[in-house]
Amino acid sequence: MNPTHVVEIERKYDVEDAAPLPPLDDLPGVGRVEPAVEHQLEAMYFDTADLRLASRHITLRRRTGGDDAGWHLKLPSATDERHEFHEPLGQETDGVPEPLLRLVRVHTRESTLVPIARLTTRRVVCRLRGQNDVVLADFSDDHVQAQTLTPKQKTQYWREWEMELVDGSRDLLEAGQNMLAAAGIQPAGRPPFQAGTRPRRPPASPHRSAAAPS
Repeated sequence: MNPTHVVEIERKYDVEDAAPLPPLDDLPGVGRVEPAVEHQLEAMYFDTADLRLASRHITLRRRTGGDDAGWHLKLPSATDERHEFHEPLGQETDGVPEPLLRLVRVHTRESTLVPIARLTTRRVVCRLRGQNDVVLADFSDDHVQAQTLTPKQKTQYWREWEMELVDGSRDLLEAGQNMLAAAGIQPAGRPPFQAGTRPRRPPASPHRSAAAPS
């Protein structure tokens, strides 16, 4: 059986720990912003010891918590776009599902996939709705603690924002980026699987509550 496949269109932004959330209801086409919903996410990322997947901007993880717990494989595509393949969570001891292994074997060859990083994320999601109450996008405010496991163990913290389209257009992504750029906030420089390499100072309290728009 083939894994579930979706196309993910999103942009991520590095932000300081104390940054207030932007006025999301000011974005064009947004009629209302749903009350924020909080999730606690735990994810283990897998790669070869020499990080062949990361070098190709491919991520493979097993994540618990949130609305889409399970195995996720993300392959780069066009700008802001990735092909995402899902497999059920299963048991932790089951290892990487075979359908996902088949998709990355062209890169990993005979090398074994091993855990390379563990991420714990406090995610606050605000859903943006437009005309006829259609869901345009999800805006996530993430406080992340990452423990890299190879080549050496290191723990770091950071905060990032993510806007992921649901039924909205790319114009909404552009409008969101323009709003954030006006506030001095730029797109993230590295994808999540490389986030443990970011030279980021730990905040005073990485899991404290974040403000949510009214």
